[in-house]
Amino acid sequence: MFIHSMFSRTAIVLSLALFGTTFLKAECTPPELLRLKLRAHSDADTYAEVGAWFQSRKQYSCAVDAYRSALNQRPVSSKLQYLLGLSLYSANDPEGAIAPLRRSIELAPQVLKPHLTLALALQQLQRKSEAKAEWEAALKTDPYSSVALDGMSRELLNEHDYFAVVKLLQPAQLNENLTVDLAQAYLGLKRLDEAAKILNDGLSKRPTSLQLETLLARTAIQQFHYQAAEKIAGKAAQEHPSDLETQRLCLQALVLGGNSAVARPLVQKLLRRAPDDFDFLYLSGVMEQDAGEFEAARAHLEKAVEINAKVAPVHFNLGLVLNQLNDPKGAKEHLQKALDLGATQPEVHLQLGRVLHTLGENQQSAEQLKLYQQGLESQHNRALAASKVGQGDKEISTGDPRKAAAFYREALAAVPDDAQVNYKLAVALDKSGDIAAECAALEKAIQINPDLAVAHNQLGFLDSQSGNTIGAERSFREAVRAAPGFTEAWVNLAATLGLESRFSDAQVAVDNALRLDPKNSQALLLRDTLAKAQAHP
Repeated sequence: MFIHSMFSRTAIVLSLALFGTTFLKAECTPPELLRLKLRAHSDADTYAEVGAWFQSRKQYSCAVDAYRSALNQRPVSSKLQYLLGLSLYSANDPEGAIAPLRRSIELAPQVLKPHLTLALALQQLQRKSEAKAEWEAALKTDPYSSVALDGMSRELLNEHDYFAVVKLLQPAQLNENLTVDLAQAYLGLKRLDEAAKILNDGLSKRPTSLQLETLLARTAIQQFHYQAAEKIAGKAAQEHPSDLETQRLCLQALVLGGNSAVARPLVQKLLRRAPDDFDFLYLSGVMEQDAGEFEAARAHLEKAVEINAKVAPVHFNLGLVLNQLNDPKGAKEHLQKALDLGATQPEVHLQLGRVLHTLGENQQSAEQLKLYQQGLESQHNRALAASKVGQGDKEISTGDPRKAAAFYREALAAVPDDAQVNYKLAVALDKSGDIAAECAALEKAIQINPDLAVAHNQLGFLDSQSGNTIGAERSFREAVRAAPGFTEAWVNLAATLGLESRFSDAQVAVDNALRLDPKNSQALLLRDTLAKAQAHP
C-alpha cells in the first residue's frame, strides 16, 4: 500500500512537471507526441498546439485549459485571447468568452474573427445592441463577410427593419443563409413576389436546401398558391421524413389545398409520432368532423383545447361536434367561447342560435340569429362591392374613368369604410380630371387606413402639382413610412426635397430608391440632376 501511494504521488508530480496542472483530468490527456513535445518545450506555442488538438476534437474545456496555460506565458497575444474566447464560446460559456474576445479585439482591432465570435456570444446572451455593434465592426473590417452580413441581417430582422436588410443584402453575393434573410425582408415588406423570386433563384443553385424549400412553401401559402405550396412542401417532406416541422408544413399545405385524401393518413402518422401536438390534434379533428366521425373528432378536439384553450376555431369545431353528439350544453359552451375569443364568422352565431333554441333559451337564440343575419348582410355587401369594383376596374382598363367612378361609388354605398375602394375611386376621379373630389377620396382612404402608402403618395403628388411642397413632403414621408420598399415614393420625396434645395436630404432619398431599384430611370436621372445642382449652386 505504501509503495502504491508513493508511486501515485510520483506519477502526479511527474504529470505536473510535464504538462502542468491543467491536464490532470483523464479526458484532457493529449497524444504521446504532444506530451513529449511539452516535456521538451512547455512554452506558449506548444500549449497552443495542444489547445488546437483538443479544439479539433470538440474537447472544448480541455482546449480552454491549454489556452489559459499558453496565455500564462504570453498574455499579450491577440490570437491566444481569441482562441481562448472561441473555446469558451464553443464550450457553451458565452459569458466567459466575452472578456478574452474583447481583449483580443483591443490588441488587434482589425482582425475579423474575434468580432464575429464576440457578436455571436453577445447574441446568445440577448445583449442585442452590443451584438449589433460587433456585427457593424466586423462589416467595417470585411464588408463581404457572409457571417457578418447574416448576423447583422438577423438583428435587423428582429427589429423589423426590413428596408435596412434589403439595403444591406442587395449588393451581396447571396449564400443560403443570406438568401433566407433577404427573402424574409421582402416578406416583411409584403413584397411576396420578390421573396418568391429570391427563394426560387436560391433553390436553383441549392435544390436540396430545406430552409429555402420550407420558406418558399410558406411564401406560396401567403400568396394563396396552395397547390404550389403542397408541391414544394411535399418534396421537402419526402426528402426529410424525420423532420417534424417539415411534415407539419406539408400537412398544412395539404389541408389548405383541400387534399384530404393525402392529408388524413399523414396526420394519423404524425399523431403517432407526436400525440400531444396541438396542430396535429386540431387538423385531425377537423378532418374527422368533415368525414362524420364525430366521436374521434371530439376526442382529438378536446385534447387540443386542453393544450391550448385560446384558439377560437378549435372551440367552434368542437361545438359543432358536440351538437352532433347531442350535447347542446357542451356545444353552447364552446361556441360562446369561440365568440369570446374573437370569432367573427356569421356561421358561429347561426350555430349558437340553433343550440340555444334546442336548450329553450329562445330570447338569446333570437339575438344570435339576428347577429347572423347582420353578418350575412355584411357578407352580401362585401360581395356586392366586389362585383361593382370588378366592373369599375373593367371600365378603367377600357378607358372610361367616369363609368368606373360610378361603379366605385356604388361599391362604397355597400362598404363605405373600405380604404382600397376609396383609393380606386380617387384613381378614377384623377383620370376624369375631378381633382377636388379625388383629394376628398384620398383623405377618406387615409383616414380609414393611415398605412395606405399609395394614397399618401398620390396626395403628395397633388400637393406638389399645386405648389404645396410642405404638404407634398409630408405625404411622401408618410408613404415611405408605411411602405419602406415603395421606390416611386422615395423618388417623389427626393424630387420634392430637391425643389426645396435640400440637396443632402434629397440625395439620401434617391439613394434609398436606387438601393431598391438600381435601374430605376427616374431615380438615376434625379441623382445626376442633384449632383449637377450641388456642383453648381
